[in-house]
Amino acid sequence: MAFNSYTYLVFLPVAVYVFWQLPKSWRPAYLLIVGAAYYTTWTSSFVILPLSLAVLVYVLSQLILAGSKPARAWLRIGIALVLLNLGFFKYRVFLLDFLSLAASSLGSSPFDVTSSLAAPVGISFYSFACIAYLIDTAQGRVGKPSFPSLSAFLYFWPNLIAGPIVRARELIPQLRFDKKFEFHFLVGGVDRFIWGLVQKNVFANSLAVWVDEGFQPGRTVSTLDAWFLAVAFGLQIYFDFSGYTYMAIGSAQLVGIKLPENFRFPYHASNPSDFWSRWHMTLTRWIRDYLFFPVNARFRGAPVPLYLSLIGIMSLVGLWHGAGWPFIIWGALHGLFMVCFRVFETYHQGREICPAAQKFWTIFWRAFTLVAVTGAWVAFRAHDVPQACTIWKSMFLTFSSGGGFAPRFYMATLLLVLLCAGEPYLVGRLQKVDAAQRERQFLPLPARITTRFLLYCGGLLLFMIFSQRGVQFIYSQF
Repeated sequence: MAFNSYTYLVFLPVAVYVFWQLPKSWRPAYLLIVGAAYYTTWTSSFVILPLSLAVLVYVLSQLILAGSKPARAWLRIGIALVLLNLGFFKYRVFLLDFLSLAASSLGSSPFDVTSSLAAPVGISFYSFACIAYLIDTAQGRVGKPSFPSLSAFLYFWPNLIAGPIVRARELIPQLRFDKKFEFHFLVGGVDRFIWGLVQKNVFANSLAVWVDEGFQPGRTVSTLDAWFLAVAFGLQIYFDFSGYTYMAIGSAQLVGIKLPENFRFPYHASNPSDFWSRWHMTLTRWIRDYLFFPVNARFRGAPVPLYLSLIGIMSLVGLWHGAGWPFIIWGALHGLFMVCFRVFETYHQGREICPAAQKFWTIFWRAFTLVAVTGAWVAFRAHDVPQACTIWKSMFLTFSSGGGFAPRFYMATLLLVLLCAGEPYLVGRLQKVDAAQRERQFLPLPARITTRFLLYCGGLLLFMIFSQRGVQFIYSQF
């Protein structure tokens, strides 16, 4: 049951209405049941998997706190078991394919690596939540574990399938559901949800048709089309995942829960590191706190190990997104981009830079980040490494004119580029208008209600017009 489906548009208001009618003591159990039912609509075969992980994490958390064995040992066992579960479901075919290729190169006969067992939807996201819970327990950042609260944390449906990646200490305290209904829960939640629908169905899905056509295996594209395809996919995945996040945050807000933000105008990043402080922010902070900081604490600032670990960690980020070499290359490229910027920062640290040079480098790194991120998206979207290399060759090494798409593809891409360029200004203006409206209330209540109702109707109308393009959320595959 995808967020941008008619079924969910019926499910959401019913689930929210029943929630607010129930006594507070019943609400946690109710949302646990709703979360399990929602997950069943995606993958009924694995509906028990998050509950099994909850049992595992709960038992290990108790052992970590009991101190019957060094906490670090239980922590390592827990992390290993969660990763083994993730590896079996998501990476076994990739690993077996690699081993088969290695065996073939050594003269042995390759073996069959096909598998009919699909990876459970959302397993990457709730696996990271489990690992974070174990680490936070060992570090004393969460209280005594409660199995019902842990289960509700893992099954909370708005962020169950594709995030945002929420930490237990952020969400579990809110799962007491001791808040009274407030009108801003409804208004804020519906605002977020409708805008997410528009981003997904109108913007992302419109580009998806042309992007899918352009990335068909065996298709050759001109330099112009290669660049437009890279830009179009960068826009598609942004509006697709941003739209999902808006709908997740809006769905949670309708039951009084606040989820963390996940995007902050990523294509306005000033450098490669800044991009990852704006893109998929909850993943970035997870990697920073639970992987990058612990790994680099051992190196004590030594530059070469720091740089190598950064590339290695970002390669793992790519692998987390998908079991394939193009994803690993995409992650490694981002690690390399960040290393280049860190080397630049280290070289210029403590040096005086004239204003003209400082302005030049500011413009340079903004332009470099935009071009580098756009180019890297090719590896993320390509079916395999040879296809990515072919498109990169058209983008950077050879030049061929001409376009192979309908004019509306180029026009739609350019219009969405302009929308991204003006997004910070538009959001800022809307926030100022909203703040002024709340303070001065220069519109009477009936007019404000009517205006919002018309905006909601407009958003839903756009959703219905574009609903025939039933393109799956990109990040729900991970």
